[in-house]
Amino acid sequence: MKRALAVLLFGLSLFAAASMASASFRVDPAAFAFRPHPGVRLPLAEPLYAKDGRAVTLGEFFGREPVVVVLEYLRCKSLCGLTLENTMTALDALPLDAGRDFQMLAISIDPRDKPADLARAEAKYLALYHHPGAAEGIHFLAGSVEAVRQIADTIGFPYRFDPDTGQYIHPAGFILAGRDGRISRYIFGVGPTASDLSTGLADAARGQTLSQIGRAHV
Repeated sequence: MKRALAVLLFGLSLFAAASMASASFRVDPAAFAFRPHPGVRLPLAEPLYAKDGRAVTLGEFFGREPVVVVLEYLRCKSLCGLTLENTMTALDALPLDAGRDFQMLAISIDPRDKPADLARAEAKYLALYHHPGAAEGIHFLAGSVEAVRQIADTIGFPYRFDPDTGQYIHPAGFILAGRDGRISRYIFGVGPTASDLSTGLADAARGQTLSQIGRAHV
């Protein structure tokens, strides 16, 4: 019963994102659900840039710890802010430190997001995380349309821009990946629990790929 309710609520959150579309922008919510690819390796060579404009690759954040990867955009009026805020709050509750035990990447799907936007967002969400050395483990990134689309397609994160509203239609949730860049687990919805993150990060650290993906929480 609880699982059915969680799935229903996740569906409602996806419908809420689709309802942001303009009347002329026809959206099938099912077309913007995650298409999970557990075990697939992320495209680690894809170029991105950081809050200071520095050129990086996705792979620079892998190799030592498991990685939380959230695809979002900073002008989002529905799901992204809730996902980021709730994820940071859940991570804050863990006896784990960003930069030592895991990395967290928030990658913008919106080419309008520039380094100054990333810097403001990183400062905003770091304020919700009270562990030492957080700036070494929490990163807001962006990249070219082509690079970000390649990352999103590998994850199975469909999105589309509505020019009338200036908003993107996209699913709610994120992934956990192992040190080698392989997708370990999907967490659906905008409200991840500390328990889900603790279990998921431990599995990702062991290099486990799960056929059972994460539950939906909103």
